Amino acid sequence: MASPAADPRSSAGAPRRSRLAMARARHHSVLRRPSDRWRSALLEIQVLALVTATVLCALLGVSLYQQGRTHAQQVARGLRPVQARVIGQPYPAGVGADMAPVSWTAANGSTHQDSVEVPPAERVGDRVRIWLDPTGNVSTGPATTANLVGTAVLSALLVMVGVEAVLLVTGAVARSRLNRRDQEVWAKEWLEYEPRWSRG
Repeated sequence: MASPAADPRSSAGAPRRSRLAMARARHHSVLRRPSDRWRSALLEIQVLALVTATVLCALLGVSLYQQGRTHAQQVARGLRPVQARVIGQPYPAGVGADMAPVSWTAANGSTHQDSVEVPPAERVGDRVRIWLDPTGNVSTGPATTANLVGTAVLSALLVMVGVEAVLLVTGAVARSRLNRRDQEVWAKEWLEYEPRWSRG
């Protein structure tokens, strides 16, 4: 008994098309509407704007930190740090800080007292650093590195969130108009071709 002839068709499957080739095919498809091209362009513009905004916000954060550091150094040059002793029980003065009466000795040997902001963990008898202005009065010290970094990062993030919100709203409005235009075109074409189909 003769064996059946071998199937002339190859057992290998059809070659798979790459994603790039499929994207190009969709891009040049005759079914692609002008509004689809606008949607693709809108998406590309949004992505490019988002990347650009991210880079610019990062540069803004770095610039804000550098400006804050320069200002803090200028402030520090006009102040003098002094070690003071906590002489009274600290009391709450806000989030993350307490107020307490302190005492310190000036360069001329005189003793001074005042209430200053101290960390919550400080107790009576502890030593804290305070800042004095050129007249010898207690002054707010220069911003710390942590404060400068936090302010720069927060400012950059707020700007970034604002830019993203504008991009999202703009994109949503543009897509809504494209959808409305597609519906209008479809309705117009339906009024033109539906009578032909119904007669067929």
